[in-house]
Amino acid sequence: MPSPLGITPPAMDIVTLSLISHTNAGKTTLARTLLRRDVGEVRDAAHVTLFNESYTLLEQDARMLRLWDTPGFGDSARLLKRLRREKNPIFWFLSQTWDRLTDKPLWCSQQALKNVRDDADVVLYLVNATEPPEVAAYITPEMEILGWVGKPVLVLLNQTGPAQDPAIEDSETNAWRDHLSVYPFVRDVLRLDAFARCWVQEERLMEVLAPLMSEAKVESFKQLKRAWHQRNVDIFRRSSRVLSELLTAAVVDGAEVRTETLLERVGIGRNELNKEYQEAREKLANRLADRIVATTNRLIELHGLEGEAARALGTLAREKFHTPQQVPEAIWSVLGSVAGGAMGGLIADLKMGGMTFGGGALVGGIAAGIGAYALIKSYNLVRGSDHRLHWSREHFREQVRLAMLTYLAVAHFGRGRGKWQESAEPAHWNQVITEVIDEHSDGVDRLWKEGVEKGALPDALSKAAQSIIHDSLICVLVRLYPSIPLAI
Repeated sequence: MPSPLGITPPAMDIVTLSLISHTNAGKTTLARTLLRRDVGEVRDAAHVTLFNESYTLLEQDARMLRLWDTPGFGDSARLLKRLRREKNPIFWFLSQTWDRLTDKPLWCSQQALKNVRDDADVVLYLVNATEPPEVAAYITPEMEILGWVGKPVLVLLNQTGPAQDPAIEDSETNAWRDHLSVYPFVRDVLRLDAFARCWVQEERLMEVLAPLMSEAKVESFKQLKRAWHQRNVDIFRRSSRVLSELLTAAVVDGAEVRTETLLERVGIGRNELNKEYQEAREKLANRLADRIVATTNRLIELHGLEGEAARALGTLAREKFHTPQQVPEAIWSVLGSVAGGAMGGLIADLKMGGMTFGGGALVGGIAAGIGAYALIKSYNLVRGSDHRLHWSREHFREQVRLAMLTYLAVAHFGRGRGKWQESAEPAHWNQVITEVIDEHSDGVDRLWKEGVEKGALPDALSKAAQSIIHDSLICVLVRLYPSIPLAI
């Protein structure tokens, strides 16, 4: 229809993906994750989705990538028996008008199959990966039904659980791939968990979909794929900038504490100075906690999620916290577990001065005669070129670790889970990040020295921090997903 100005808008070229599965396998949950917004209804029940629902995944230059969320297959075995009795099973099946109230499984199956036949360019068939493929009895009849339709099928493994070592994940995926290899219309099997997918896996999805398009849709999908990639890269780069601001603030931040006198240096009359050091650490820790929360919330927003990072101080009262006598530098390796379920505890500890890490890790009291150097050292603090107290180099390295863990936690949080919530991160993330930090240690240490020992300006520090965190995150993602090429 012409516009009011007499200009006819170009026709929309639509590429359609139909999401289909056995009932209650998590289609709508995955749709929410891919769409980055809440759609449909999610309940732990069969046949929650009764009608085919169309959503726009991406729109670019008169081209649209559309996702259909369909009702789940119901009693697949009974349906298959009926279809086998007919000379033209698909025609017969689609001509039926079962009452959705008296035979809901067949009604839902009919709606899903109509969508696949009439609209789909590619079928995304979702399976529950918590059960081995040979145990899922519904797979065989539903594969036979999809085979009659004649559309290419891409199998997606859902409910895969927490991320694991790539070798373990590849083994599980290959088991499904081998089991489904007897169906020539199944073109590949990918992991794409609605609860814990990463944008890198979406890149793999687009790569696999490209050769499955009909000749008429190849060029349109190519452009849509490029736009999808660019959106993900933009979010990654903006996330890197957010994290670089966190690291820049860490090396710039400092607290004023007077220089100790000769008597105080030998342990005489140190009460006031010890109090100043204690207050300085609490100020630094409190500001660090605020920055971590603010950064996490910005990452949550960038990734199209809802909710906020924890701000509560926890249930322990201040008087229940111990004051450390000796805090070795390595104690901040505890931060290696904060990106998940320990985030709330970390914030609580930092707000309290960073002294307990759960109330039991550090015990004792400040010795009356401890020297200033030992006191600062034990608190992971050093004097910078501006004579203020700053976080030590070792402490800063752990903050870099924390920044990367926080990014991974947010980037892997599927919207299907609902609002942001803390959870324990996979153990191998820490191992990978440790390796990457070690490889980039010269750059990390140089950034700290420029900020703390040389007093470089924030703008120069920010550029260096962004380069370090950008390159480090790419290295981490490449190791977590070695089979997926990254172009950032």
